[in-house]
Amino acid sequence: MRLLKLHAAVSTPLLIMLSVAAFSGRPTSNQFEEITVGKITVVDSTGRARVILAGGFPPRRAELAGLLFINEDGHEAGGLVYRGTRDTTGEIHAGAILTFDQYRNDQIVALQYDHSGSRKRQGLTIQERPDTLSDILKEAYRAIETAPTAELRDSLTRHYMARIPPEDLPARRLFLGRDFARASVVTLSDPAGRPRLRMEVDSLGTASIAFLDESGRVVRVISP
Repeated sequence: MRLLKLHAAVSTPLLIMLSVAAFSGRPTSNQFEEITVGKITVVDSTGRARVILAGGFPPRRAELAGLLFINEDGHEAGGLVYRGTRDTTGEIHAGAILTFDQYRNDQIVALQYDHSGSRKRQGLTIQERPDTLSDILKEAYRAIETAPTAELRDSLTRHYMARIPPEDLPARRLFLGRDFARASVVTLSDPAGRPRLRMEVDSLGTASIAFLDESGRVVRVISP
């Protein structure tokens, strides 16, 4: 009986301590040499998804890999994605983009590299968008996002672009970078997205500053 009492006196507190430790909810950490995974969702303290790391984002962006950022309301807020391959003829088709989205809208700041065959461009783009999406633009996004094939997405894009008023579309206000003509440029545009001032050093090294009117016609050039 004395042995049983001694055993109970020792084991009971030990069991209580183990039970408390097991259900305390303390976070644990693990170390791995290598993980193979298609998608990782990072959540905040409330369990809301805030970052998605994936090797593809089907159906519309299956060829892209990288990160998507999610705001507190569950809407995409930007991302860092990339792609790159050669086609059967050996031509390069590659790109990478870091974007920052307007709230419940699309990108307004983008740092982008775009390479298709012999055409290559890289730079910083600043866009202006309406504060709220119009009903027709929401409809267009839903239709294009859920289209099962690239051909249908292209057809829907052409269909909606012909119907959406210009004031509902984004306007590029600034581009700073290297364009398809191998020129180093800074292009400033008006609120409608029409280029009005272009500073350029072309592919031959010639520098100029050009002023354009609303139709895109050059009305004055300042050269060295």
